[in-house]
Amino acid sequence: MNARRFLFRSAIKADQFLAASGILRRSTGKAKTVFFPGCSLSGYNPDYVFAVRDYLRENFGECGIITACCAKPLKLMSEEMTFQRRIENVKRELDAINAETVITACQNCYNILRKYNAGRDVLSLWPVMLKFGLPESLRDKFSGLEAGIQDSCTSTPEIVLSTRGILKYLGVNAKNFLGQKQKCCGGNQILTTGDSRFGHECMRKRADESPCHMIISYCASCRSAMSIDGKHESVHILDLIFGNGEPSAKKSNLINRFITARKLKEV
Repeated sequence: MNARRFLFRSAIKADQFLAASGILRRSTGKAKTVFFPGCSLSGYNPDYVFAVRDYLRENFGECGIITACCAKPLKLMSEEMTFQRRIENVKRELDAINAETVITACQNCYNILRKYNAGRDVLSLWPVMLKFGLPESLRDKFSGLEAGIQDSCTSTPEIVLSTRGILKYLGVNAKNFLGQKQKCCGGNQILTTGDSRFGHECMRKRADESPCHMIISYCASCRSAMSIDGKHESVHILDLIFGNGEPSAKKSNLINRFITARKLKEV
């Protein structure tokens, strides 16, 4: 293992240690329905985490938040034993707060929790939003906007269709990328190879496959990846729903995750 890959893997392990610690891992207490935003959304915009929670409360009657990590990075790096310990900890924490339904904003979290939480309902936020609907004030708010939509490589057909339905309601003309419809943004390549240069090149190539200057993602990691070339305007779908249609104010992923955890402590 070369020095660059060793340092990269050490940095990811340190991040995963923090994600599993009480510094970043918090919950709002017992609730049958729990929002599991994942590390990437918490690291993108803490306000969106609580805006989604409020939206879910309107439709489910109660909803808590847990900022645990699904530990997918460890699995991608073949740290299987550590991954198994972490996911077992997540399961125990969900049991401790009496969670019966978990709603995720991250496709990786969705797939991991579905696989390792037998007997618990795990839902993706996007079909939930399409089912319950958005405020009438958002209908056609972005009428005339054309944007390429980056589909996460781990998205299910239901998630792909539901995000199109949400964007249609918002008035967005969402266009598929010119290449493979569902394709890794480059983040997984970095994790599996430890080669950031290779990963960033994959990100740039993927962004170049967008038919439009604006790229909309429904994965916060994809959103970050699609902005790496500096040539495209890259936004998260929640920027259209809870923001003004522009990328959120830039703070580091780790700082925003600290802010999210701190706000949870205050709730």
